[in-house]
Amino acid sequence: MIQLNKLTLHVLVILLSFFQTSCNTDDDVPDDSNAVCEGAICTAIFVRINVSVMDGNQNPVALDSFTVTNLANGSDMTIALSPEELEGARETGLYPLTEDGVLDVNEEREIQFRGFINSQEVLSNKYTVSTDCCHVGLDAGVQEIVLSM
Repeated sequence: MIQLNKLTLHVLVILLSFFQTSCNTDDDVPDDSNAVCEGAICTAIFVRINVSVMDGNQNPVALDSFTVTNLANGSDMTIALSPEELEGARETGLYPLTEDGVLDVNEEREIQFRGFINSQEVLSNKYTVSTDCCHVGLDAGVQEIVLSM
């Protein structure tokens, strides 16, 4: 009887050891960023990060054009606006820097926002933006720009 209990105990220890070593969590972590976000619960809100361009009297500055550039490779990341959206940006002084869907999941990027009036560059600011599993965020850079004109 004692012999049977010892044998059962040994088998139980061996089985538990097998389960412990087979459940190595390092093997379960994929290298794919999208897989890391699998099961993430995100809000349905669409995030757009804007910069505000005002003059010294807090009046919106109407830029003729603006660009957003990826500093790593020089590619254009400017969000295309309809004529109505561009007019709204000029009236409010709020210009899009980036938005959800522009960057990949869990990506960080350094970008540059440049504004132009009469084909002359009137502002140039650098930003760091990143995404998590759900939305884009601003990590570094000034969102409220005051131009002395």
